Amino acid sequence: MRVELRGKRWNLEVVEYLQDGSCGSIDPSDAPQKRILIATNQTPIDKLDTVIHECLHAVYPDLCEDAITEGATDIAKVLHRMGCRIDL
Repeated sequence: MRVELRGKRWNLEVVEYLQDGSCGSIDPSDAPQKRILIATNQTPIDKLDTVIHECLHAVYPDLCEDAITEGATDIAKVLHRMGCRIDL
């Protein structure tokens, strides 16, 4: 699916797994065909966390990994408590 984050368009792709074993990845913002990859082999709350995490990287590329991780996890917990689920 195509998504727009801070004026840049990305292809958000759901894959069975990532070769490096991670849950998600994002291309550099200057890549010609920017992709965000989300692995399906995660629990529902972890998938939500991963989507938020990778989107935060797109929106705030200069933020450190610790800030992205902490923010994404906190947001995912709130949204999950509110009933938000991702059907991947």
